[in-house]
Amino acid sequence: SNDQTLSYRKSWEHTVKEYSNLIRHIVTRPLHAVSNTLSLNEAEQLIRKLTRPIAETAKLIQENLQLAKQHKENVLKNPKLASQGLPQHDVEIRHLDNPRTVCTNDKCCQTIIVNNETKIEYKSKCHEICYLKGVVQETINDPRMLDCEVINYETG
Repeated sequence: SNDQTLSYRKSWEHTVKEYSNLIRHIVTRPLHAVSNTLSLNEAEQLIRKLTRPIAETAKLIQENLQLAKQHKENVLKNPKLASQGLPQHDVEIRHLDNPRTVCTNDKCCQTIIVNNETKIEYKSKCHEICYLKGVVQETINDPRMLDCEVINYETG
């Protein structure tokens, strides 16, 4: 009908006007430097990578503070212990030549107790050299891992 046609025309004209306003507004905005977005993405990935090392370092510091406190109490009871030095837990950092993929399938890992703490021991490296894009280190259950050529998502 004629009323419908008039309504569609008004709607179309309104849409064109708003679209034109949007385009005029967009062209007045300053350009966005893509490198800034890349820097933000890199910073986010770095923060994700640092989460575990920072947590483990904080835990190690707390353990060493507890050991120092206990040692102080022991030295107060027996001053001869002072010559033995301050006991502390150390950490060994091993840098890998390449990123690698390990999985938590029962065939590939087991839980072990180290210093009264449960740890995961990886019996195998599922993918010795894995450069899968977009996967953040130390991530568990990242869906992008399904794209890894050695991961069988049906059998684990």
